[in-house]
Amino acid sequence: MSNYLKSAIATIYGEEDDFILLGLTGRTGSGCSTVAGILQAEMSITKNSLFFGDNPENNEHRKQRIIRNHFEKTWEPFCLIQASSVLTLLLVESGVSEVMEFVKNLELPNDEESLNKFKECLDSINTKLTVLKNNSLQITQEQFYTKELPAECEKIKLALGNSTFVKLYQKIGTNVRISGSPISESLIEGKFLTLAIKINLIIKYLRKENKKSNKKTLIVIDAIRNPLEALFFQDRYASFFLMAVSCDDSERKRRLRKLKYTEDAINLLDEQEYQGRDLDKTTSYSIQDIQACLQRADLYISNPDELNAVSEFKTLANQVLRFVSLMKRPGLVTPTAYERCMQIAYTAKLNSGCISRQVGAVITDSNFSIQAVGWNDTPHGQVPCNLRSRFDLIAGKDQAAYSNFEKNDDKYLSFFKEKTKKYIPISQDGRNISYCFKSEYNESEKKDNQVHTRSLHAEENAFLQISKYGGRGIEGGRLFTTASPCELCAKKAYQLGIEQIYYIDPYPGIAMSHVLMGGTNNPELTLFSGAIGRAFHRLYTPIVAYKDELNALVGGLKTI
Repeated sequence: MSNYLKSAIATIYGEEDDFILLGLTGRTGSGCSTVAGILQAEMSITKNSLFFGDNPENNEHRKQRIIRNHFEKTWEPFCLIQASSVLTLLLVESGVSEVMEFVKNLELPNDEESLNKFKECLDSINTKLTVLKNNSLQITQEQFYTKELPAECEKIKLALGNSTFVKLYQKIGTNVRISGSPISESLIEGKFLTLAIKINLIIKYLRKENKKSNKKTLIVIDAIRNPLEALFFQDRYASFFLMAVSCDDSERKRRLRKLKYTEDAINLLDEQEYQGRDLDKTTSYSIQDIQACLQRADLYISNPDELNAVSEFKTLANQVLRFVSLMKRPGLVTPTAYERCMQIAYTAKLNSGCISRQVGAVITDSNFSIQAVGWNDTPHGQVPCNLRSRFDLIAGKDQAAYSNFEKNDDKYLSFFKEKTKKYIPISQDGRNISYCFKSEYNESEKKDNQVHTRSLHAEENAFLQISKYGGRGIEGGRLFTTASPCELCAKKAYQLGIEQIYYIDPYPGIAMSHVLMGGTNNPELTLFSGAIGRAFHRLYTPIVAYKDELNALVGGLKTI
């Protein structure tokens, strides 16, 4: 019976066929490659600062001691699938001579020697790929895809230089999503997931090879930069987690300059990776959108400054080891207070009727006791955007849902009716054809003004709940937000005496540097680290009660 129960526990936790797939996402310079390096390291060289003494001072130390003990007993290195390496493989498969012709036609600042080294790397990959396809025992799938290919890609980066490498690979990444080919800009319908499909094929190769040798499959993808690619893996694998790595923007740029990125290259990265996208253009599917990837992430890792490097990335490793241990053993420890509060903010954002972006916020006192919850939405008594319809406004239906301006301004209505015509075909499939007034009005006036939004921001809404219902004062309290405060909300937080702000996604403005960092009562800004959304439940919900698990492992002995 004892062996039977132990086998059942092993099967429940997947110990006989462990498969974990991590996708990293984050802006260039935030630390994705460093996290990938930690995941690939052997246990003996993975440095961390988790507590390990006999006399912990608090419960956080006790949790760290449990995580460290589990890590030291169960750690196995992850293997790396590098997105840039897969793009390089797609280049090789397009034909080396064709690729060289394509690159020469691009206006890249490179000399003949650099291009020759680039070609040598492509030729080397082509030779190794031929050996692999001939089923030769000289090279394994894992060796080729996770070691040889990234090594050759690194040589290409050294040959071209960081700035040129970024410009070239931004271009071929966009081409792959448009046409399925890294060297073609011709739009072919349905090719926007080409890179994800190629990565998925490599995952299948590695899993098949590992099963033959009874090895566990632990894979990290560095990095996912398109939200549709993230969704591709989230929908296919229960064992997939999207891990976002973030740092302060000024620190990120300092790191890039240290790596010899030019200012033009940094600006290009910002333009390509982190501009808000509306999926109303064909090219929206083909470009990078780190902001959208951050919003889809399951796990968040904070890599705030170079003190991490001084301590040999121990703080970064602490976060990684905690997550991996919880993936293998859900419920090993309980959530942090920060995760608990951010999870509530994350859940609250789903109440938002905004059709552009949902944001949640939670305000607590200094002891993490929740005082207010908010989400971005219209004022109470007005109708959220997701419940309104273009066709109802035009037909004069549900009149209370629309403002006098929308119903009576002839210039606006004329523009609105003309634009609505293109939505007629998709209204036949049961969708509610809602709309964003701010976007419509700004487009009609040829302006870009945020003041015309109908919604209160999430933080603003939470602040007002306290005033409206006579809640406790929040001076010295904490603000948790799934984004980060804009300039207007930042001023309100400052005035109310908020001492600490936890955020996930930096607001693209000057709220932090100008508002929150001005004066003498500056709140502490903290990038959130933890699990939220589905990952919160998956990592912290024990599969079986821990007492039952322990009893099963010792043969089902009853406790007295």
